[in-house]
Amino acid sequence: MTDAANEIKVSELRAHLADVLNEAASAGVRTYVTRAGKRIAAIVPADEADMLDAAEDAYLMQLADQAEANQADKPYKPLSQVLAEYADEFGEEAA
Repeated sequence: MTDAANEIKVSELRAHLADVLNEAASAGVRTYVTRAGKRIAAIVPADEADMLDAAEDAYLMQLADQAEANQADKPYKPLSQVLAEYADEFGEEAA
């Protein structure tokens, strides 16, 4: 089923999906799914996926906070105003 590198071919995964999922859930095993010798996906324990999601959310919030701080001294325009100015400049109707 899985080798030392915890990789499994898509064709083998179909036959061993329950085992791979049980290994992830009970033993915390990560398994990489391969096609033509290349990794295309990974089956990871749900808590690892949750941690990755939380880290990604925190990073995106940090980027948003930095962007907001960089805009603090710049004037704010609502989208409706930007669209109206665009319509005036290019002779189109505002959305």
